[in-house]
Amino acid sequence: MKHQETQQRREKIVRNLKVRQELGQGLDEAQAMLNAYLKERGMNHTPERDYILWVIYHLDVPFDVDSLHKLVCEEKALICRVTVYNNLLLFVEAGVVARFQPFVNGSQFFEKCVGQKPHGYQVCRRCGAIKVLSLSEILPHVEEQVHKSFHTSQICLYALGLCNNCYKEERHDVKLKQLAMKLEKENRANARLKKPTSRRKKRYTSIKEVIRDQELQALKEKRKKN
Repeated sequence: MKHQETQQRREKIVRNLKVRQELGQGLDEAQAMLNAYLKERGMNHTPERDYILWVIYHLDVPFDVDSLHKLVCEEKALICRVTVYNNLLLFVEAGVVARFQPFVNGSQFFEKCVGQKPHGYQVCRRCGAIKVLSLSEILPHVEEQVHKSFHTSQICLYALGLCNNCYKEERHDVKLKQLAMKLEKENRANARLKKPTSRRKKRYTSIKEVIRDQELQALKEKRKKN
């Protein structure tokens, strides 16, 4: 049940991801960078690539492959998920899209990175909830730390952790696992106590002891019969 609730929150976040017409800052510069990258490597320029890039630069939060594919398919139904993913990797190499992995399971998220103002995100690594953070107060301190010889294309900070709902669920799961381990240890201990101990064989020091035990055993069996 807990896993289903987490999955529903993830799906809700994906559904809320929308193309916003008022955005698009940095798209022209990103398109020029991509065209130069493709020309350098002798790669084809396709309408599908242009459209995927257009969608990316009209989103205001990071996204994963599945959510981007759903948005792209609303207008271009013939573009498959593999095409979207391969183009995302191409955009990352061209420097027009950034990639990061905030989740423990290695899930990848992407975002536009050309012509964007410095910003920050609060990301839940379990359900994927994303909240935009303001960097106006800490931005000067961040810029001071960047080396002068480093060519910065984007400043973006991520606060990774758990939202309140996921934190409660994770603590509950930990307690359940601890309780299960405790019960398992108790069951093993009880099983060892109930297990009958094997009788050791008697060691004889002489033939007389053997004969005496045989006679006693024969006598016991005789009494049982009578």
